[in-house]
Amino acid sequence: MCSISVNSTVEQQLNDLERSGEKIIVENRLFRFADEADIGISGALDNLSCHMRRMPSDLRAIRKIKIGRHRIYYTGHCNLCSYRVFYIKKFKKSGENDDDNRQFQKTLRSVLSEPDTREITNINNIIENR
Repeated sequence: MCSISVNSTVEQQLNDLERSGEKIIVENRLFRFADEADIGISGALDNLSCHMRRMPSDLRAIRKIKIGRHRIYYTGHCNLCSYRVFYIKKFKKSGENDDDNRQFQKTLRSVLSEPDTREITNINNIIENR
């Protein structure tokens, strides 16, 4: 089981999703993706299709995965047994904030350096323990 953490930008983005009930869905899926990986076993977050090919060299370590209509940007690998979500592009629309857009790349650079604020845990256990 690998860990997955988020920064303050993602916290705010997840809180925005809470109104529509999607926060729990996104967090639960991210937890499950990290949970299925181990130091010796790669999971969905290590899939080759997650790599960002159109990014400049300083952003090549970034990966992206879709959860519903949202794009989740993260770093990490199963060999490190940790992942770090640093940006969520909510309700992605075609032609807006595309990966090769320089302004969007600047946004990614700025939030990439933010420190982690918390680790995502198993949402089902939290709900059952209430």
